[in-house]
Amino acid sequence: MKRRTPALMKTLSGPIRFSILVVVLGAIVLFGIMEWTDYAVRIAVFAGVMVALFFSVRTAIGDPFCVREGELLREAQLAQETDRNMLRALIDNVPDFMYVKDLEGRFVVANAHVARVAGVKTAEELLGRTDFDFYPREMAAAFCADEQDVIRSGQPLFNREERVIDRAGNESYILTTKVPVRDERGAVTGIAGLGHDITARKKMEDALREAEQNYRGIFDKAIVGIFQSTPDGRLLSVNQSMAFTFGYDSPEEMIASVTGIAQQFFVDRKRGVESMLVVDKVGGVKSFECEAFRKDGSKVWLAMSVRAFRQDGVVIRIEGMCDDITERKHLREQLLQAQKLESVGQLAAGIAHEINTPTQYIGDNVRFLKDGFQELKGLLAEYERLLQAAKDRTLSGEAIERVAAAAERADLGYLLEEIPKAIDQALEGISRVSKIVGAMREFSHPGTKEKVLLNLNQAIENTIVVSRNEWKYVAELETDLDPSLPPVFCLPGEFNQVILNLIVNAAHAIGDVASKGGPEKGIIRVQTRSCPEWAEIRIEDTGTGIPESARSRVFDPFFTTKEIGKGTGQGLAIARSVIVDRHGGSIGFETEEGKGTTFIVRLPYDGKTLGEKAVAA
Repeated sequence: MKRRTPALMKTLSGPIRFSILVVVLGAIVLFGIMEWTDYAVRIAVFAGVMVALFFSVRTAIGDPFCVREGELLREAQLAQETDRNMLRALIDNVPDFMYVKDLEGRFVVANAHVARVAGVKTAEELLGRTDFDFYPREMAAAFCADEQDVIRSGQPLFNREERVIDRAGNESYILTTKVPVRDERGAVTGIAGLGHDITARKKMEDALREAEQNYRGIFDKAIVGIFQSTPDGRLLSVNQSMAFTFGYDSPEEMIASVTGIAQQFFVDRKRGVESMLVVDKVGGVKSFECEAFRKDGSKVWLAMSVRAFRQDGVVIRIEGMCDDITERKHLREQLLQAQKLESVGQLAAGIAHEINTPTQYIGDNVRFLKDGFQELKGLLAEYERLLQAAKDRTLSGEAIERVAAAAERADLGYLLEEIPKAIDQALEGISRVSKIVGAMREFSHPGTKEKVLLNLNQAIENTIVVSRNEWKYVAELETDLDPSLPPVFCLPGEFNQVILNLIVNAAHAIGDVASKGGPEKGIIRVQTRSCPEWAEIRIEDTGTGIPESARSRVFDPFFTTKEIGKGTGQGLAIARSVIVDRHGGSIGFETEEGKGTTFIVRLPYDGKTLGEKAVAA
């Protein structure tokens, strides 16, 4: 049988068992020689045993500690490797560029993003190489110069914007920070860099800058004036065209000079204040025409469109556009006058015919009076001789017979009855001619530039007289003019032109019905009514009506449903401009195909626009 090794010995390591054996053997030798050796030998043997024991114990004790130290070292190395891997993963996956370089600019550490821009597959391919190996020389030299400045000065470089072009030619922009790397003694041993790709932000900034430049270009170079102001009328910005329109050398000068738009711009300050109230209440106005002062005190006509910007229900800013329409306004007035004269020219033949009729019976009656006067002249001569004979007391029967014969020849009774009638008819004809001529004069008069109080009923009657030859062959014209209608602030010539256009259009519409086999004559009704805040004029006809497809374009310039050569399409466009833009009123229509159309014109009594009245209400 095998001998069993004691359990305790199994638990002891080899060095410990050897140490115990040395101690035991030493003790045996020491006690064995104690009897026959001298003291010095015993001391020497004891010292040797103790030395052996010391080293044996040291070995026995040191062995497990060495083992533990190795294990700790391996664990530390493993932890360090784990930390290194984690740091590497972090560096490679952080969405920025990270690297470290030595004093010569060689890469010591770099992440995957740097490798991607440099055009290599892994960061390890960068190690030991410089920017000159990967980038164009000019670009690499710029990078190197920055890094050497950091190394020489020992001062970091923050947020330097760098333009980078990779090997594929793609351009990008990096916001870079470079700091010096120092050893334990504080000496600079290299640099560390961190870069953030700002290409997308750069492109956005460039796009915003381009958009701003485009906007600024549109704003500055616009052919119409553009402005922004505070609610109280202080200018915030104006463009060059606006400044030029008002006679200023620059937008800055105008902004500094104008502190109150309503007070400084408008010739009619009340109208300026009213317009600002409308903007505040309604939110804006379009194509608002007004007369304004320039820097030198001269006047200019403007068409303005303005809107208000609100925040929490409060107006914080007003912006708008204005266009100098001075020349256009003069041209429009000339066009309106020309059209009036053209209308008079077109009506001239009819007017001549209208004047000819009363002139004929004036002439007939004057000729009758002339002939009758000749008859009375012979009778008066006999009466004179008879009177003289009576004075001379030579009156005879023969003289009386001659007077009686003369009276019979003259048909004195007839003359006495007809002459007063002839005189009355001549006077009536003269009155008729005078009325036509007066109506012509009122209709064709250039009128005033300022609104005046106008009797609308009288103006309408004059226009009916002037246009009579246009409608009398196709329609009967009925009037229902409100005698209580008060005078209205109006531009007489322009109002007359509107009424003429509407009456002539009504006559043409009725004429179209007759030409298609309808009744030979229709009816035109002209009515006026006094409403609480405006005067209303209705011109109704029994014509063809307006087709559904044309109703939205009735007031468009040059649009007409008439045959070529019969209409220019300007009549209703001018009518709308006059009533809405010039008088602040409204014009509309009610129509039914095959039955007729009614045009409705409304004019405010006091010259304020109906829109302003609605706001005030």
